[in-house]
Amino acid sequence: MRTGIMHTVQYMREEFLTVLTLLTLTINVGADGSQSQRGSYNFGKKLPSEKARYRDSVTGAEITMLTTSAAKDNKIYQTHPNWTADGRYVVFMSDRSGTNQYFAVSTETGIIFQLTNDNQPNNAFLSRTSNRMYYVSGRTIWDADIDSILRCEGLEDPNTFRRKVADLPDGVTPSGTTSVDSNGKDIYMGVQYDEDSWGLLALDAHTGQFRKIVDSDFRVGHCQAHPSRSGLMMYCWETGGDSQQRMWIATADGRVNEPFYKETYDEWVTHEVWWGRQKALFTIWPKNEEMLKKPHGIACIGLQDRTLKILDQKKYWHVGASADGKWAVGDTFEGKIYLVSGDTGHATLLTQGHRPGGASVHPHPSFSPDGSSVLFCSEKNGNWDLFLVGVQQDD
Repeated sequence: MRTGIMHTVQYMREEFLTVLTLLTLTINVGADGSQSQRGSYNFGKKLPSEKARYRDSVTGAEITMLTTSAAKDNKIYQTHPNWTADGRYVVFMSDRSGTNQYFAVSTETGIIFQLTNDNQPNNAFLSRTSNRMYYVSGRTIWDADIDSILRCEGLEDPNTFRRKVADLPDGVTPSGTTSVDSNGKDIYMGVQYDEDSWGLLALDAHTGQFRKIVDSDFRVGHCQAHPSRSGLMMYCWETGGDSQQRMWIATADGRVNEPFYKETYDEWVTHEVWWGRQKALFTIWPKNEEMLKKPHGIACIGLQDRTLKILDQKKYWHVGASADGKWAVGDTFEGKIYLVSGDTGHATLLTQGHRPGGASVHPHPSFSPDGSSVLFCSEKNGNWDLFLVGVQQDD
């Protein structure tokens, strides 16, 4: 009897705390979605774990849900690092504070930390060598020390743990993503000058000086520095659909600027990503029945000889790449996540059910730095959440 009473009391206490938390958020977040001066969310704010697990009903794989709240949580694009350099935290964007901000979640404990409290922060790029994050807010590019933020306990002055790198040049707006060279110093970014002109710029993170790499007469997108070869980058002709020549490659000195994979008139090439040191992955979307009879699915292109290899022919949407260049991971419009061997092309269904009817989420799967798990976005619970699935890499 006493045990039943204690359970009831504990349940009532948890319900009260939940309601109190919701009331606090309602008070501190304005009707326009902006944060009040007395808002409970700030730099270094620590939030409780939402971590939970379940078994996939089809594959039997154990799925770890890193976020499960009603917030819209979105991962960093699969062309960029999603983990901190030490492999302990996943950095993501969420509207849980009332505005879109960057957060870090511990993959071990599930504890969540707020990393930014800025005006529309975007274009985050995590260092591959230290726990740091470059990002853009307004027209300013910042270099944030993530370890310092995790220790700050809600410190009010953000400039104690971040450094202003530079302001964007006058007349320039970002186009696509920002990326950092493997030397850890040079920042590359696509930019737009006017309605008819774009280009790539390099920014010295130490001096704050910009220089032009190349000009372009098409919209530049998905700029991504090679993860290990300094001075080399890949970018795309961004249309939001099927461009005439999607994939491009350039060197930081501007001497090379040319198509990477030269597509044919009827191919829909998209979602390119570096794959190890010598290759890149992308998907060829079969946009009609005729294309289903031609090479499509997850494709690989060699950096040196530009040879094409189709790994697996399914209606893949996005593709992620393991750091060692041995494995690919692809998602589909139906919300299935497949592991694909680079050697054999054998595809294994890891998990499914992540885009139920009416879902708008893009899974954008990414390998962990050690290749042991895949991070992706899921709408299985009715809103955007971050999920992990373990990977057994044995054909």
